Amino acid sequence: MPAQEGPLRVWLRLRHRPAPERSDPDPDGDAYKTVDDFWHGSDSKWSIGPENTTVATPEEVLELSRLDYHGIGWASLEILVEGDGTPVGLAHVPSATTRVRKTTTEVETEDGETEEEIVSGHGYVQIRQGRRRYFGEAGDRYGDDPTFVDKETGEVADSADALPNGPANELIFVPNPSPISLYYGIPDWVAAMRTMAADEAAQEWNHDIFDNLGIPHYAIKVTGGTLTEDSKEELRELQENLKGESYRTAILEVEGFEFESDNPLDEGDPKDVNIEFEPLGATDSNDMEFQEFRERNEHEIAKVHEVPPILINVTSTSNRSNSQAQVQEFAEDVIAPEQAKFEARLYRILHQTALGVDDWTIDFELRGANRPQEEARTARAKIQAVRGAIPIDRALEMIGEDPLPDDHDVDGETLVANVGAEFEADSEASRSEDAPPKANKVGTRASLSVELDDPLSPEEVRTDMMAFESSNLVSGLYDRQTRDLYIRFHGDPVDRIYVYLDVPEETWQGLKNAESHGSYHHEHIKWDFVYEELTDTSGWPQIGASAPAPADD
Repeated sequence: MPAQEGPLRVWLRLRHRPAPERSDPDPDGDAYKTVDDFWHGSDSKWSIGPENTTVATPEEVLELSRLDYHGIGWASLEILVEGDGTPVGLAHVPSATTRVRKTTTEVETEDGETEEEIVSGHGYVQIRQGRRRYFGEAGDRYGDDPTFVDKETGEVADSADALPNGPANELIFVPNPSPISLYYGIPDWVAAMRTMAADEAAQEWNHDIFDNLGIPHYAIKVTGGTLTEDSKEELRELQENLKGESYRTAILEVEGFEFESDNPLDEGDPKDVNIEFEPLGATDSNDMEFQEFRERNEHEIAKVHEVPPILINVTSTSNRSNSQAQVQEFAEDVIAPEQAKFEARLYRILHQTALGVDDWTIDFELRGANRPQEEARTARAKIQAVRGAIPIDRALEMIGEDPLPDDHDVDGETLVANVGAEFEADSEASRSEDAPPKANKVGTRASLSVELDDPLSPEEVRTDMMAFESSNLVSGLYDRQTRDLYIRFHGDPVDRIYVYLDVPEETWQGLKNAESHGSYHHEHIKWDFVYEELTDTSGWPQIGASAPAPADD
């Protein structure tokens, strides 16, 4: 079963966004604090392992549940609570150990038909090493008509105090849906069971051959004499018992040497005897057929998981262009719907039902579907279509950026077309001919907004800088945390600095490594990203201030 890497794993990253029914929730209010404390607070609890023995993170808990969802057929998440029933986190419960507690019987209806009716049981039970542990149905303990399950006996009551052993925690049970399974889901690999079995058998056969545990197809050819009966018997025994042995030796005796001349009185020479082992069949062809068989199996197994070939390292049908398209389609057509399903379930059960929060839902980040250049072009085209008559905050939202802070020198409601108008007349002379187009400008930035000595981690620096040998570009600075790319241009008489927004690091590396920095900027950056202009360049590092004399690009 192929591992679904890449885009599928990133649905574990958590962000909050306004729920669809609320247009303007307060990010500083109690509702946001409630859900933020649940997911990221110091008192939140996330556990994995038997009896929740290992402290974990939300990402690890959800990752294990995802593996169960696809590999077992359903995911089981225990809601951890405080004494008063307030949720404080989730724990992964191995799905192979959980069962639905719904016993049914067939009853006859008034019209003579039969239907299933639940006669006992409620919630779920975990069976591990002969011990039973009960769980309630997620959300049942909340609301006007609560239901609680005894954690030791599974008995049901409408009050926690009525249970002699105390209430059980509740379980979020997410089946991988199938029309042939009433209460459970079906693993993704079921459709490929025969293919997987054939692939496993092929691997075993290949392993036996390479380890000398299988009997290859050979014939023993003797010329110049005849094998003795004892030698023939020894060969038969060797072949019959070869499997399981990595090395065997046989000593063969020859008699009845053949004559080398027409004279019957001449005796044959034992040195003329030759024993050969000749393969029967085309082994090279068998090897090729075996390889093709394995490749076909890989494709079939990946197909039932909806995984594109490039993600299982099958590159024979891929190139740089369609490989990216495969990943994007996988992210958008397979991962995004799965994310939406988990988002909706966790929002309804945890936020709405358990925490009483309607304003904020879950938003898993989707990677692999990013088309930054295409999105930048689309945003630019929309801004150009209205000739900049769009508020700055709306323009920033279109390119995936946060709105301007309240203390910014430009109001977020100011139209893009009006930003920087007071500077245009005086600064046109200093604008480089290779500077980005005015239509891509979404605002101004007062100063450099990154501390140069602020690391992302002990192993990774946050900023990267370089001086360019170019007739238009002086130097550049890339902020790995915000993905802002600052580029300083030659001006007349004053240099100008523009900040391109949401630039991937590979684009920055391409600019650094390009033979012509100016040409690379023109082809890959100038038209593809919106930008802000740096109005105060005094904080700009002096990199490039003493750069070599401009060269022709």
